[in-house]
Amino acid sequence: MQEVQTILPNGTIVQERYVVEDLLGKGGFGAVYLVKDMRVKGNLFALKEVIDPNKQDRQRFIFEGEVLKRLDHKALPRVYRAFESDKQGRAYILMDYIEGPNLEVLRQRQPAKRFSLSQVLAIMDPIMEAVSYLHHQRPPIIHRDIKPANIIALEASNEAVLVDFGIAKEYDPESTTTAIRRCSPGYGAPEQYGTGTNSRTDIYGLAATIYSLLTGVVPIDALYRLTQIGSRGSDPLEPATQIVPEIPASVSDALHKAMAIDINARYATVEEFRQALLSGLAEQKRLAAMPLPAQSLAVVGAATAVEDITTKVVPVRPQPQPSRSRNRLALLLLIFVLLAGVVSAAGILYFTTHQGASANGGTPVPQPKHTVVPTATATHALTPTPRPTATASPQSSPTSSATAPPIGGTYPQLAGGYSGQIHNAPANVTKGMTLSPVHQNQGNINGEFNVSGPELIGSGPFSGTVDTQGRVSFTVTSSGVRPLLFTGTLNKDGSMSGNYCSLDNTNHCNQGVGGYGTWRVQPVPPGSASTGASMPGRLGDRRNDGVAG
Repeated sequence: MQEVQTILPNGTIVQERYVVEDLLGKGGFGAVYLVKDMRVKGNLFALKEVIDPNKQDRQRFIFEGEVLKRLDHKALPRVYRAFESDKQGRAYILMDYIEGPNLEVLRQRQPAKRFSLSQVLAIMDPIMEAVSYLHHQRPPIIHRDIKPANIIALEASNEAVLVDFGIAKEYDPESTTTAIRRCSPGYGAPEQYGTGTNSRTDIYGLAATIYSLLTGVVPIDALYRLTQIGSRGSDPLEPATQIVPEIPASVSDALHKAMAIDINARYATVEEFRQALLSGLAEQKRLAAMPLPAQSLAVVGAATAVEDITTKVVPVRPQPQPSRSRNRLALLLLIFVLLAGVVSAAGILYFTTHQGASANGGTPVPQPKHTVVPTATATHALTPTPRPTATASPQSSPTSSATAPPIGGTYPQLAGGYSGQIHNAPANVTKGMTLSPVHQNQGNINGEFNVSGPELIGSGPFSGTVDTQGRVSFTVTSSGVRPLLFTGTLNKDGSMSGNYCSLDNTNHCNQGVGGYGTWRVQPVPPGSASTGASMPGRLGDRRNDGVAG
C-alpha cells in the first residue's frame, strides 16, 4: 500500500486553491481541516478528507458528496464540492465552516454538567428535524455519528447545526475494523459494530445524545451492553430517570426504547421519537403546574407539630424504680385499655358506615370527613382529602364534562365535543376544527373530525385512545388523502392540544407525504353548536396535493 502522510501541515495547498489554516479534527480514516479559499476573498471552509481509499470507494465517496450538495436545511452545513487528489491519495468534501462551541463543551460548562429537559428539547428539535430531512432524501442519507461533539451551537442566533456527516467513515479499506471506526463509544448503535445500518441507527444516536445532555452521563457503550446481555441476561444501561429523578418516566422510557439493542424495537421514524419526547415535556409542565396535594401538606404540618411538641422536654426528678409486681399490674392495665379502645373503635366504625349505607340505599362506602375543591384562591386544608369529583362541591360550575387528567390510574372523562384551531405548517394556514361528537369507553375514543375552509382537506371519522395521564392519540381516516395522526395532551382547563402529521404506507409520520402542524381545541358546552361543524372541510394543503392527509 502506498504510504501517505496522515495529517496535512498548515500551509498545505489543496487543489491549488485551498490553504490549510488549522486542523479541526482527525481520526484513523482522515481529518477535517479549516481551509481558506485563495480565489474567493479568503473565505473559510471546512475540508473533510478520507485517506487512500481504493478506486471503487473513492468513486462512491465523490458520488455521495454530490448527493450532499443538494441538501438545503438550516441545521445542516452546506456542501459545495467533492473532489479527489490522486497525487496525495485522498478524497475531499468542501463544506461550510460552522464556528462555535459544540454541545459537549457546553454541557461540561453547566453546574451539574447537564441541561434541563426544556433546554435539551429546544436545542435538539432542529437537529431532529434535520436528521428526519436526511432520512427523507432519495436515497436516504444516514449520518451514523450523531453525538454532542458533532452539534455546534450558534450562540449569536441561539440555533444548532449538525456537522460531520460521517460518510468518510464508510471508506476504510481494513474491513475487519471498519465497523468499529464508524461510531463514537457510547453514541454508536450496536449494528455499527457489525451488521448493516439504517435510519434507526441515527435514532439510537439521537437518543444517546439526549440521554447524555439530560443526565450528564455518557451512555454505556452498545458493544458492552451486548456482551453483558449475552453473559448475564441483563442490560446495564441505567434508565435516565434513575440518574436524574426530575426526568419524567415517559421521557426515560422513550430514550430506552430509542436505544434498544434490537434495531427493530426502536422507533421507526425520528418524528415518532420526537413526539414521545414532547409528550413527556408536556407531562412535566402539567405536573409542575398542579398544586401540592393536601395530603402532602397534612404530613408536613403534622411533622412540624410533632417536632414542636417533642422538642419541649420538661425535666422531672428521678423516680424510684417500681417493683416487678407493680410492673406486671401496669402491663395488664395497659392491655385492657388497648382492647377496650379497639372494641370501641370497631363499634363506632360499624355504626357510622351502616348508617351511611341505609341513608343512601346502597352498599356501605366510607365517606371522607372533609372535601376540598381547589380554586384560584383556595387555601389547602391540613387534613388528607380524596381527589375531587364532578359532584363533590356546589362551588364548581363546569361548562362541560371534561376533566383535567388525574394523577392516579383512572381515565379522564372527555367532553362530548370540542372546537378550536389547527395550523398546517407547510402551507402556514390556520383554520377551525371540531371533534364532535366524541364517544368514550374508558381509554378508547372515537367520533368525527371536521376542518373548516377550502384550503385544507382531511375531515373524517377518528378513533384512538386517552391514557390515565391525559395523553391523547387518535387517527383520522379520510378518502382520497393520507390518514392523519393526532397526538397531544388533555390540559388542566379541559382543553386539548398537540401535533399532527400524515402517515405513510408503513403507518409512520412522514412529512414528505402530507401535512403536519399543531392543533388546540376547547370543550364545547353541551347543547351548543360547535363552530366549524357546519363547514366540513378537509385537512391538507391543496397547493401540495392534500399534504395534511
